[in-house]
Amino acid sequence: MMARLLPAVFHRFEQSRTATTAKLFDAGGPFARYPGPAAHISAEGGVIAANDKAGAVLAEIARSAESKLTLALRESLAAGTVTAASFLVPESNASIAVTIVPVFDGSIKDGKQADSAVLLGQDMTLLRNLRTVLTESRQRYKDLVEISSDFAWETGADGKLIFVSPRGALGYRADQLVGQDPRALFVVHPADDETLPFSSKDRREDVTVWVRRADGDLACLLVSCVPVTDEQGAWRGVRGVARDVTEMRERDTALARARAREQLLAHIVRQIRDEIVPQRMMDAAAASIAKGIGASGCRIYRAVESGGFSVTAEFGAVPAEPEAPLSDLGPATERCRVESGGHLALAMATRYRRAVNGAISLWRQVGSRDFDADDLSLLSETANQIGIAIEQLANHEALERLGRTDTLTGLFNRRVFIEEVQRRMAEAERSRRSSALFYIDLDNFKFINDNLGHQRGDRALIALAELLRASTRETDVVARIGGDEFAIWVADVQTEGAGVKARALLEASRALAEHSADAAHPLGFSIGVAMFRPGIGERLEQVMARADEAMYAVKKMGKGGFEMAPDCQPLAAGAVG
Repeated sequence: MMARLLPAVFHRFEQSRTATTAKLFDAGGPFARYPGPAAHISAEGGVIAANDKAGAVLAEIARSAESKLTLALRESLAAGTVTAASFLVPESNASIAVTIVPVFDGSIKDGKQADSAVLLGQDMTLLRNLRTVLTESRQRYKDLVEISSDFAWETGADGKLIFVSPRGALGYRADQLVGQDPRALFVVHPADDETLPFSSKDRREDVTVWVRRADGDLACLLVSCVPVTDEQGAWRGVRGVARDVTEMRERDTALARARAREQLLAHIVRQIRDEIVPQRMMDAAAASIAKGIGASGCRIYRAVESGGFSVTAEFGAVPAEPEAPLSDLGPATERCRVESGGHLALAMATRYRRAVNGAISLWRQVGSRDFDADDLSLLSETANQIGIAIEQLANHEALERLGRTDTLTGLFNRRVFIEEVQRRMAEAERSRRSSALFYIDLDNFKFINDNLGHQRGDRALIALAELLRASTRETDVVARIGGDEFAIWVADVQTEGAGVKARALLEASRALAEHSADAAHPLGFSIGVAMFRPGIGERLEQVMARADEAMYAVKKMGKGGFEMAPDCQPLAAGAVG
């Protein structure tokens, strides 16, 4: 390719003496279109111009004054002759061949010091790799033939062996087999030329042939062959390979069972992998395990910090005592089988980094097939996958909690509070029921941080969070909005009920006094309450603003109380909210 490009490129040089080198490298110029790296280098080593592929060549010149490319460049500039060099790109191990052409005042001459040089590169990586692969392929074929447990062979037109793998076969050395007729030497039941692979006129694959070894024992060969023909198409013999499958036949049943286990395991793993939602993943795993092993049902458990296990997923009808086989599981006991409640139950521990993190339990009706070695093997392999899945589920839940909750108090954070309340507001609009937003701010909290330290301040915040949890319903939304500000959304409540709720919270706030900085600055809180009325079109930020203003009104009046914010007025007809 380079040999074809060079004449055209430098013919352009001759025709463009008045043109600058930069124009040749401009977009659309010959060097910009050149498929490899191209650069114009001054005698002092400066870059006059380069195309966008020249980075590796320029980096190699800059890398070392003694590199092959740099030395070749100096030689070409000094002698005024075309020179070639190659180098490997350190980052990618690519092989680049570079032709260096000296340039004299924009033209090409020989035999004197050049003013600059044009470098044209070609990526030789593919050619180098192809040569390497070809060499390795030939050696690989030779090595495989020599070490293979199979043996390669070839017969001539007379039916006698003219080649056998160097290792020989069937207890014979190669030289003992060459020149012999296999039908007479070791074939137990010689067939006619049309059916016996050693003299077949057709291509044959995996033909079973019983033979006798050198010691007289019988062996089963699996033989494949292709006919050999001359240039005129006349049959000249047969070439093929033979494998001793005697032991393989004895293992056929075991291999079939192993393949079935692998397919079942692959199916179970696919079921786990294809589910994105963690809980659905565990449910799919329980169903796949039960069906794959042929059990009446399955349960997957997770280990809990307090000890024992909790149910994560289950499939099938649950027996009367499903936890019976779990009692003996532990670090020293991998599995346990019991008969209880009319069921045969089998449990196996799951592990992550050698620690037990859960269990799989299976059961069958008493009188049905017992759990055998294949079942145990499949369950053991499955338990390894479930152990990883349980850990992934725990990590997912931890990340989800971190993304939704305040790290100090465990309450919802501001973002989740807003998302949840907006959903509740939409529900209130549909049901036409009022709700209330409580905005809570601690009183005298700053004195704790300033005088007792932030650690004591954190304890006070945690105490308030626990108080709010204990004072609210499961249907209420409680959150730490930021700093010492908290919020509660109470659905389906009227103004009177909101007032009762606020007074109860203030009564409960007395328990915070023990966290106060001193007697003169008791810890408590002030509450601003804003009612949300459906059908008005008020947005959440407006409700929060009204509750915030009401809370600050309490602060101005002396703290430790609550204030109901004025209701939002409906928009006038045609007004824009």
